[in-house]
Amino acid sequence: MSANIKWRILIIEDDPAMALGLRINLEAEGYDVIHFTTAEDGLDVLENTGADLVVLDLMLPGMGGIEALSRIRINDPKIPVLILTACSDVNDKVNGFKAGADDYLTKPFHLEEFLLRVKRMLDRYEWYRTGFVFKVGGVSIDFDVLEVTGPEGLHERITPHEANLIQYLVQHQNRIVTRGELLKHVWRLDPDIETRTVDIFISRIRRYIEHDPTNPRHIISIRGKGYRFLP
Repeated sequence: MSANIKWRILIIEDDPAMALGLRINLEAEGYDVIHFTTAEDGLDVLENTGADLVVLDLMLPGMGGIEALSRIRINDPKIPVLILTACSDVNDKVNGFKAGADDYLTKPFHLEEFLLRVKRMLDRYEWYRTGFVFKVGGVSIDFDVLEVTGPEGLHERITPHEANLIQYLVQHQNRIVTRGELLKHVWRLDPDIETRTVDIFISRIRRYIEHDPTNPRHIISIRGKGYRFLP
């Protein structure tokens, strides 16, 4: 993004002290920040004036955070959404990601970690906005519109999390990427937890880019290690 234009961040958080602290520190980093205490007000502004990233609390008066996230995704599948919640259960995190969250922070959290995650999410968002198209095995992946075009010209939409996973594999191609590494850097989950999340998403993106997903040539499973991406 041009140095003369600020990223605009929408905070939807009903805790005044929390919201004020986040706003002050985000503005100190050079971001333009708007804040609302209800999902209804936040979504109305998002629809009418827009934002570049949403910080969304799950426990809100009126419409809850998961419902709000679902509505955001209907209108904009790409905008980064960072969930804030007091829930630390792994299933809550996975449900948040299934609803379309890009990242997840459990309260209380360190301010430095919050700011770093915001920056990284916006960096990825900028990567999508460049109109970059990656080609592999006769398939084109357009990160600007989150769309995969096959060799027969068939189009399929991919989710922001599928795009994040593909991006990470592209950036670390030709080396083994462990499941724990993907959990940590793509899903922001504890790399030591037991979950099939990575395997499920790998199977999904194989359907997009492999001629024969049962005999993959580009996303190779390394037994006991993880995956290797060979473009």
